[in-house]
Amino acid sequence: MNSILSFKIAIQTFKDNFKTTIILTGLFGIMAVVYAGMFPSFKDLLDQMAESGGLDPFSSFFGPAAMDMNSYVGFLYLEMYQIFIIIILAIVIGFIASSIVSKEVELKTIDLFMSNPVSRKQIIFEKFIGLIPMVLIINFITMIAIIFTTSAIGETLDFGYLFLTHIILIPYLLAIVAIGILISVIIDEKMKGAIIMIAVIIAMYVYQTMGQMISSLEFIKYFSLMYYTNAYEVLKFGKVDVAGFIILSTATILLLIITMIYFEHKDLRL
Repeated sequence: MNSILSFKIAIQTFKDNFKTTIILTGLFGIMAVVYAGMFPSFKDLLDQMAESGGLDPFSSFFGPAAMDMNSYVGFLYLEMYQIFIIIILAIVIGFIASSIVSKEVELKTIDLFMSNPVSRKQIIFEKFIGLIPMVLIINFITMIAIIFTTSAIGETLDFGYLFLTHIILIPYLLAIVAIGILISVIIDEKMKGAIIMIAVIIAMYVYQTMGQMISSLEFIKYFSLMYYTNAYEVLKFGKVDVAGFIILSTATILLLIITMIYFEHKDLRL
């Protein structure tokens, strides 16, 4: 019972990724400052593009937010959230998660876990728990960096909506972590797993984009986790997609259950 409640594997997972967490937090915090701080320099140009209809072609790729790109919220969403958090941060976190178990198998350290009185299900669960602090720290430090930069440049942003935006990003990023851990369990070679994880995220972006652009392919956007995030609506209007939040949370739980069942029955070559 003590081993179940100690969360030793989760704590060790957090420690193993602590330096990476600090580095990524710094990088994404800097990117938040840079991109939020750039808006005043681009505002006049974006206003001219909006008046001349120059933003119209972007709506096919980026949806309604593209037409609002000359506003601070639209610019911040497209440049920071859509690119650096929803895509790039997802790739980075997914990359880490996709090797969380496979690296133990490659390095032959998985037998250390197996020699302790813990089940395979607990190993998966605690590996997942151990990555949650990374997601939370990067997510909310980035938010704080945006708050300070917004105040510094004198722009208007509803910080309540901003907080909600970062709340709804959590189930999306945790779903990415869950996909990564599943891949890590299925693929024993961490680099192969990482490549597959990156391909999955890119595929989800393509599905969402194609679903928006081509009416006959609209159904494929439902296969993308990005579709259920809808951070722009939250950042702009404070409108939370509760159904999307539930779907992402449910997907995370189901992915973890599938991973636990698969790992429980997998033949490990120790």
